[in-house]
Amino acid sequence: MHLPRLVPAVLLITLTTGCGGQSAPAASTPAEAVARHAEDSAGVKVTKIVRLDYGEAMPTPPADGDDIVPVDIGEYNESRTTGVLRLGTTASDLTTTYYRTNIPEDLKSVIPDDLSSMTTRAISIGDSGTYEQRADRRDVPAGKTWLHHGNPGCGMAERLAGSLDMRTILSPQVLRKLAAPAPSSGEVIDAVDTVVHAGSASQAEFAVQAPGDDPVMAAQLRERVRQTEVSWRLWAGPDGLPRRVRLVTTGPEAVEGVPRTTVTEIDFTDWGSAVSIEPPPTDQVHETGNCLGPEPR
Repeated sequence: MHLPRLVPAVLLITLTTGCGGQSAPAASTPAEAVARHAEDSAGVKVTKIVRLDYGEAMPTPPADGDDIVPVDIGEYNESRTTGVLRLGTTASDLTTTYYRTNIPEDLKSVIPDDLSSMTTRAISIGDSGTYEQRADRRDVPAGKTWLHHGNPGCGMAERLAGSLDMRTILSPQVLRKLAAPAPSSGEVIDAVDTVVHAGSASQAEFAVQAPGDDPVMAAQLRERVRQTEVSWRLWAGPDGLPRRVRLVTTGPEAVEGVPRTTVTEIDFTDWGSAVSIEPPPTDQVHETGNCLGPEPR
Protein backbone atom coordinates (compact mmCIF):
# COMPACT_ATOMS: atom_id res chain seq x y z
CA MET A 1 0.00 0.00 0.00
CA HIS A 2 1.41 3.40 -0.95
CA LEU A 3 1.13 6.04 1.77
CA PRO A 4 1.44 9.73 0.89
CA ARG A 5 4.43 11.69 2.10
CA LEU A 6 3.34 13.90 4.97
CA VAL A 7 4.52 17.48 5.12
CA PRO A 8 4.93 19.17 8.52
CA ALA A 9 2.97 22.37 8.74
CA VAL A 10 2.82 25.63 10.63
CA LEU A 11 -0.47 27.38 10.22
CA LEU A 12 -1.29 31.02 11.00
CA ILE A 13 -4.90 31.97 10.38
CA THR A 14 -6.51 35.38 10.77
CA LEU A 15 -10.31 35.58 10.58
CA THR A 16 -12.20 38.85 10.37
CA THR A 17 -15.93 39.33 10.41
CA GLY A 18 -17.76 41.10 7.67
CA CYS A 19 -19.36 44.48 8.02
CA GLY A 20 -23.00 43.47 7.89
CA GLY A 21 -25.70 45.65 9.33
CA GLN A 22 -26.69 43.16 12.04
CA SER A 23 -24.44 41.89 14.79
CA ALA A 24 -24.02 38.14 15.17
CA PRO A 25 -25.54 36.43 18.21
CA ALA A 26 -23.17 36.02 21.14
CA ALA A 27 -21.40 32.66 21.09
CA SER A 28 -19.58 31.13 24.01
CA THR A 29 -17.08 29.19 21.92
CA PRO A 30 -15.36 29.56 18.53
CA ALA A 31 -16.96 26.27 17.41
CA GLU A 32 -20.45 27.66 18.06
CA ALA A 33 -19.65 30.98 16.37
CA VAL A 34 -18.41 29.33 13.18
CA ALA A 35 -21.31 26.83 13.26
CA ARG A 36 -23.78 29.72 13.16
CA HIS A 37 -22.18 30.99 9.96
CA ALA A 38 -22.25 27.48 8.51
CA GLU A 39 -26.02 27.24 9.11
CA ASP A 40 -26.49 30.05 6.59
CA SER A 41 -23.89 28.63 4.16
CA ALA A 42 -21.97 31.84 4.71
CA GLY A 43 -19.02 32.70 2.51
CA VAL A 44 -15.58 34.01 3.41
CA LYS A 45 -12.67 35.34 1.36
CA VAL A 46 -9.33 33.58 1.82
CA THR A 47 -5.73 34.67 1.43
CA LYS A 48 -3.03 32.17 2.36
CA ILE A 49 0.78 32.26 2.27
CA VAL A 50 2.76 29.07 2.86
CA ARG A 51 6.51 29.09 3.57
CA LEU A 52 8.49 25.86 3.69
CA ASP A 53 11.65 25.51 5.78
CA TYR A 54 13.86 22.59 4.80
CA GLY A 55 16.31 23.17 7.64
CA GLU A 56 20.02 22.74 6.99
CA ALA A 57 20.90 21.93 3.40
CA MET A 58 21.69 18.28 2.76
CA PRO A 59 23.66 18.38 -0.51
CA THR A 60 23.93 15.30 -2.71
CA PRO A 61 27.49 14.35 -3.79
CA PRO A 62 28.09 15.44 -7.41
CA ALA A 63 28.31 12.88 -10.17
CA ASP A 64 31.37 12.67 -12.39
CA GLY A 65 31.69 15.81 -14.44
CA ASP A 66 29.27 17.85 -12.31
CA ASP A 67 30.38 21.39 -11.57
CA ILE A 68 27.66 22.14 -8.99
CA VAL A 69 26.62 20.21 -5.92
CA PRO A 70 22.78 19.96 -5.86
CA VAL A 71 21.18 21.50 -2.78
CA ASP A 72 17.97 20.55 -1.01
CA ILE A 73 15.71 23.57 -1.59
CA GLY A 74 12.61 21.69 -2.74
CA GLU A 75 10.44 22.23 -5.81
CA TYR A 76 9.28 25.52 -4.25
CA ASN A 77 9.45 27.07 -0.81
CA GLU A 78 6.55 29.52 -0.91
CA SER A 79 2.99 29.45 -2.21
CA ARG A 80 0.26 32.08 -2.20
CA THR A 81 -3.43 31.23 -2.39
CA THR A 82 -6.45 33.48 -2.86
CA GLY A 83 -10.12 32.63 -3.27
CA VAL A 84 -13.39 31.99 -1.48
CA LEU A 85 -14.71 29.33 0.87
CA ARG A 86 -18.36 28.53 1.59
CA LEU A 87 -19.30 26.86 4.87
CA GLY A 88 -22.25 24.56 5.47
CA THR A 89 -22.57 22.99 2.02
CA THR A 90 -18.79 23.22 1.81
CA ALA A 91 -17.33 24.55 -1.42
CA SER A 92 -14.22 26.49 -2.39
CA ASP A 93 -12.61 28.19 -5.37
CA LEU A 94 -8.87 28.72 -4.79
CA THR A 95 -5.95 29.75 -6.98
CA THR A 96 -2.34 29.12 -5.89
CA THR A 97 0.93 30.48 -7.26
CA TYR A 98 4.37 29.11 -6.36
CA TYR A 99 7.79 30.70 -5.76
CA ARG A 100 11.43 29.91 -5.00
CA THR A 101 12.84 32.48 -2.59
CA ASN A 102 15.52 30.23 -1.05
CA ILE A 103 17.93 29.86 -3.98
CA PRO A 104 21.54 30.31 -2.78
CA GLU A 105 23.11 33.48 -4.14
CA ASP A 106 25.78 31.62 -6.10
CA LEU A 107 23.14 29.42 -7.80
CA LYS A 108 20.61 32.08 -8.85
CA SER A 109 21.96 32.06 -12.41
CA VAL A 110 21.51 28.27 -12.59
CA ILE A 111 18.29 27.41 -10.73
CA PRO A 112 15.10 28.85 -12.31
CA ASP A 113 12.87 30.97 -10.09
CA ASP A 114 9.95 31.40 -12.51
CA LEU A 115 7.35 28.86 -11.37
CA SER A 116 4.37 30.46 -13.10
CA SER A 117 3.76 27.21 -14.99
CA MET A 118 2.73 25.62 -11.67
CA THR A 119 -0.11 28.09 -11.00
CA THR A 120 -3.13 25.99 -10.03
CA ARG A 121 -6.84 26.70 -9.59
CA ALA A 122 -8.98 24.21 -7.66
CA ILE A 123 -12.78 24.20 -7.39
CA SER A 124 -14.36 21.86 -4.86
CA ILE A 125 -18.13 21.55 -4.39
CA GLY A 126 -19.61 19.37 -1.63
CA ASP A 127 -19.42 15.67 -2.47
CA SER A 128 -18.85 16.36 -6.16
CA GLY A 129 -15.08 16.15 -5.81
CA THR A 130 -12.43 18.58 -7.02
CA TYR A 131 -11.81 20.26 -10.38
CA GLU A 132 -8.21 21.32 -11.04
CA GLN A 133 -6.72 23.59 -13.70
CA ARG A 134 -2.94 23.99 -13.92
CA ALA A 135 -1.14 26.57 -16.07
CA ASP A 136 1.13 24.01 -17.71
CA ARG A 137 -1.85 21.75 -18.54
CA ARG A 138 -0.13 18.80 -16.88
CA ASP A 139 -2.05 15.54 -17.48
CA VAL A 140 -4.81 17.40 -19.39
CA PRO A 141 -5.56 15.98 -22.85
CA ALA A 142 -6.02 18.16 -25.92
CA GLY A 143 -9.38 19.93 -26.02
CA LYS A 144 -9.79 19.95 -22.23
CA THR A 145 -8.75 22.51 -19.60
CA TRP A 146 -9.76 20.87 -16.30
CA LEU A 147 -9.11 17.62 -14.45
CA HIS A 148 -11.79 16.16 -12.17
CA HIS A 149 -11.81 13.43 -9.56
CA GLY A 150 -14.84 12.68 -7.42
CA ASN A 151 -13.76 9.79 -5.16
CA PRO A 152 -14.56 10.86 -1.55
CA GLY A 153 -11.89 8.45 -0.30
CA CYS A 154 -9.15 10.72 -1.66
CA GLY A 155 -8.99 12.75 1.54
CA MET A 156 -8.87 9.72 3.82
CA ALA A 157 -5.09 9.65 4.29
CA GLU A 158 -4.89 13.34 5.24
CA ARG A 159 -7.83 12.98 7.63
CA LEU A 160 -6.37 9.89 9.31
CA ALA A 161 -2.99 11.63 9.65
CA GLY A 162 -4.50 14.66 11.39
CA SER A 163 -3.59 17.11 8.62
CA LEU A 164 -4.92 20.59 9.36
CA ASP A 165 -6.07 22.41 6.24
CA MET A 166 -8.35 25.46 6.33
CA ARG A 167 -11.57 23.40 6.23
CA THR A 168 -10.40 21.19 9.08
CA ILE A 169 -9.36 24.21 11.15
CA LEU A 170 -12.92 25.58 10.94
CA SER A 171 -14.55 22.27 11.88
CA PRO A 172 -16.27 22.09 15.30
CA GLN A 173 -14.13 19.15 16.40
CA VAL A 174 -10.83 20.96 15.82
CA LEU A 175 -12.05 24.33 17.12
CA ARG A 176 -13.20 22.67 20.34
CA LYS A 177 -9.74 21.18 20.81
CA LEU A 178 -7.95 24.43 20.05
CA ALA A 179 -10.17 26.38 22.47
CA ALA A 180 -9.94 23.80 25.29
CA PRO A 181 -6.97 25.39 27.14
CA ALA A 182 -7.93 28.14 29.59
CA PRO A 183 -7.82 31.56 27.90
CA SER A 184 -5.55 34.43 28.82
CA SER A 185 -5.69 38.07 27.80
CA GLY A 186 -4.91 38.52 24.11
CA GLU A 187 -4.31 41.52 21.91
CA VAL A 188 -6.46 43.77 19.78
CA ILE A 189 -6.99 42.07 16.42
CA ASP A 190 -9.31 43.38 13.71
CA ALA A 191 -10.26 46.23 16.06
CA VAL A 192 -11.60 43.92 18.80
CA ASP A 193 -10.16 42.69 22.08
CA THR A 194 -9.35 39.00 22.13
CA VAL A 195 -8.54 36.16 24.46
CA VAL A 196 -5.94 33.59 23.48
CA HIS A 197 -5.94 29.83 23.98
CA ALA A 198 -2.51 28.15 23.80
CA GLY A 199 -1.62 24.47 23.81
CA SER A 200 0.25 21.64 22.12
CA ALA A 201 -0.40 18.01 21.19
CA SER A 202 0.74 15.23 18.91
CA GLN A 203 -0.58 15.58 15.37
CA ALA A 204 -2.06 12.10 15.84
CA GLU A 205 -4.60 13.60 18.25
CA PHE A 206 -6.19 15.50 15.34
CA ALA A 207 -6.77 12.31 13.35
CA VAL A 208 -10.42 11.60 12.48
CA GLN A 209 -11.51 8.06 11.63
CA ALA A 210 -14.81 7.42 9.83
CA PRO A 211 -16.80 4.25 9.11
CA GLY A 212 -15.33 2.38 6.16
CA ASP A 213 -11.78 3.68 6.64
CA ASP A 214 -8.94 1.22 6.16
CA PRO A 215 -7.94 0.25 9.75
CA VAL A 216 -4.41 -0.75 8.70
CA MET A 217 -3.81 2.59 7.00
CA ALA A 218 -5.30 4.40 9.99
CA ALA A 219 -2.91 2.69 12.42
CA GLN A 220 0.11 3.27 10.18
CA LEU A 221 -0.62 6.97 9.68
CA ARG A 222 -1.28 7.59 13.36
CA GLU A 223 2.02 5.96 14.23
CA ARG A 224 3.85 7.97 11.57
CA VAL A 225 2.69 11.34 12.97
CA ARG A 226 2.76 10.40 16.65
CA GLN A 227 6.09 12.20 17.17
CA THR A 228 5.06 15.23 15.12
CA GLU A 229 4.15 18.01 17.53
CA VAL A 230 1.51 20.65 16.94
CA SER A 231 1.52 23.77 19.11
CA TRP A 232 -1.12 26.44 18.69
CA ARG A 233 -2.44 29.80 19.74
CA LEU A 234 -6.07 30.66 19.06
CA TRP A 235 -7.29 34.24 19.42
CA ALA A 236 -11.07 34.67 19.77
CA GLY A 237 -13.12 37.87 19.89
CA PRO A 238 -16.05 38.78 22.18
CA ASP A 239 -18.49 37.12 19.76
CA GLY A 240 -16.53 33.87 19.92
CA LEU A 241 -15.37 34.02 16.30
CA PRO A 242 -11.70 33.10 15.85
CA ARG A 243 -9.67 36.11 14.76
CA ARG A 244 -6.35 34.33 14.44
CA VAL A 245 -4.95 30.83 14.79
CA ARG A 246 -1.28 29.94 14.81
CA LEU A 247 -0.32 26.30 14.38
CA VAL A 248 3.30 25.17 14.42
CA THR A 249 3.86 21.61 13.26
CA THR A 250 7.41 20.29 13.19
CA GLY A 251 8.65 16.87 12.11
CA PRO A 252 10.83 14.85 14.49
CA GLU A 253 13.78 14.49 12.08
CA ALA A 254 15.19 15.89 8.88
CA VAL A 255 14.35 14.02 5.68
CA GLU A 256 15.83 15.08 2.35
CA GLY A 257 13.19 16.74 0.18
CA VAL A 258 10.69 17.15 3.03
CA PRO A 259 10.31 20.46 4.94
CA ARG A 260 11.06 20.31 8.65
CA THR A 261 8.54 23.10 9.17
CA THR A 262 5.84 24.76 7.08
CA VAL A 263 4.60 28.23 8.00
CA THR A 264 1.12 29.04 6.68
CA GLU A 265 -0.57 32.39 7.17
CA ILE A 266 -4.26 32.57 6.27
CA ASP A 267 -6.54 35.61 6.38
CA PHE A 268 -10.32 35.07 6.36
CA THR A 269 -12.19 38.27 5.51
CA ASP A 270 -15.74 39.35 4.62
CA TRP A 271 -17.44 36.75 6.79
CA GLY A 272 -21.05 36.25 5.76
CA SER A 273 -20.54 37.42 2.19
CA ALA A 274 -22.54 35.85 -0.63
CA VAL A 275 -20.42 33.31 -2.48
CA SER A 276 -21.27 31.65 -5.80
CA ILE A 277 -19.12 28.65 -6.74
CA GLU A 278 -19.95 26.76 -9.94
CA PRO A 279 -18.26 23.79 -11.63
CA PRO A 280 -16.44 24.29 -14.97
CA PRO A 281 -18.28 23.53 -18.24
CA THR A 282 -18.61 19.76 -18.60
CA ASP A 283 -17.14 19.75 -22.10
CA GLN A 284 -13.91 21.18 -20.69
CA VAL A 285 -13.48 18.51 -17.98
CA HIS A 286 -11.36 15.34 -18.16
CA GLU A 287 -11.96 12.63 -15.55
CA THR A 288 -8.74 11.45 -13.91
CA GLY A 289 -7.94 8.51 -11.68
CA ASN A 290 -5.59 10.62 -9.55
CA CYS A 291 -6.75 12.24 -6.33
CA LEU A 292 -7.03 16.03 -6.40
CA GLY A 293 -6.91 18.08 -3.20
CA PRO A 294 -9.44 20.88 -2.59
CA GLU A 295 -6.52 23.11 -1.61
CA PRO A 296 -3.68 23.28 -4.17
CA ARG A 297 -0.30 22.29 -2.74
